[in-house]
Amino acid sequence: MYIKGEILNMAKKQLALDYNCQLSDFEKEGNTITENRFIEGSRFYESDGCFLKILCIEGKAIISADEKIRPWFEENILSKDASWLFDCGNVRAIDNKLREFGYEIDEMPNYYLPNPGVSDIMPLTKIKWFEKDEILQFQGDSRFDQAFVFEDNYPDVLGVAALDGDIIMGMAGASEDSSTLYQIGIDVLPDYRGKGIGTNLVAILKQELLSRGKVPFYGTSVSHMFSRNIAINAGFFPVWVELYSKKMKDKS
Repeated sequence: MYIKGEILNMAKKQLALDYNCQLSDFEKEGNTITENRFIEGSRFYESDGCFLKILCIEGKAIISADEKIRPWFEENILSKDASWLFDCGNVRAIDNKLREFGYEIDEMPNYYLPNPGVSDIMPLTKIKWFEKDEILQFQGDSRFDQAFVFEDNYPDVLGVAALDGDIIMGMAGASEDSSTLYQIGIDVLPDYRGKGIGTNLVAILKQELLSRGKVPFYGTSVSHMFSRNIAINAGFFPVWVELYSKKMKDKS
């Protein structure tokens, strides 16, 4: 079982690959600007290779920016306190600058890592595990579109369901986003919400992934309070926030 410092270090190693920076950039004073490009071992999402993406972690910002917008960031953003970088005024200024180049802010997800000091918990209900090949039966099932993603770049590898007899009440799934970091998603059917099932499934899946030598992480929107509470109650703690850009749609 990992200790907290090991989990943080493993996540930082992966983020360094994702943001084309050095591990030492997370420890130095001030922020860092890098070229946003895919390198071997990094996680691959739609945001990779985009015009701009920003990582804020432990009071540091790693800014992966296209060369066209990099001078503006060097002059206006690089020296800012990363702890306040995503305040409304800064985000508005970043979005306005992006629009000059035909881009806009897409998402600003929050990410959580497991606290290994939290005691293991037992299932609240009967559960059933689904390994990689067994997950395929749920492809196209809209009930579980948060638990499973069915993407080749980050395949679903493990799932756990809470059962009421033979009825699935909820499902948590893990995708292999990299060789070490596995992302957890959760769906609970409407009739079974508010009973702690989501938190219980996420905690059980987290425990299983850690026992397999993998580091689970959990991402959600800053405004999705139910999801954030599930992460915290399941034994996760907030670690980093990211901002992604996307190309603006042609209105003509």
